[in-house]
Amino acid sequence: MIGPLKDLLSHQAWADATFFYAWGASGALGDLDLRTRTEHMLSTTEAFLQVLKGDTVVMPNRPLPDFQALKARCEAGHQVLGALGRGLDPASLAKPIRIPWFPDPPCVIPVSDALLQVCLHSQHHRGQCMTRLKAIGATPKTVDYILWLWKQKPEPRW
Repeated sequence: MIGPLKDLLSHQAWADATFFYAWGASGALGDLDLRTRTEHMLSTTEAFLQVLKGDTVVMPNRPLPDFQALKARCEAGHQVLGALGRGLDPASLAKPIRIPWFPDPPCVIPVSDALLQVCLHSQHHRGQCMTRLKAIGATPKTVDYILWLWKQKPEPRW
């Protein structure tokens, strides 16, 4: 499980950087739908990172960030995820954690499932964002996992 999970985390960084490149080239940096959905995607990742680090989850009430702030948060989150991924071992992946926003009954899952959820949640919303780019006349990018593999697992280009 360690190898594929590390690959999914690496793919996610590349796919997110590719999305931000496409969004940046779109001329729609202020698009409310893209900003709202991307902020949700990043806030969720940040909440999972807080849980994974053992911190109290704090969801700040802040104004909707602009494109540059969202991109900076995304890149910073991937720095943390990358470091976390490099430290994975079977014992740390099996460690149970509680997801506090699902209180009753308590949601207790292993770290491996939490990291998988981070990847899958981002994939879902990134796909919605690419669809939005296409709807507003921009050029979305295909960021399928198989393309990342075919391209020899490139590093993200922020």
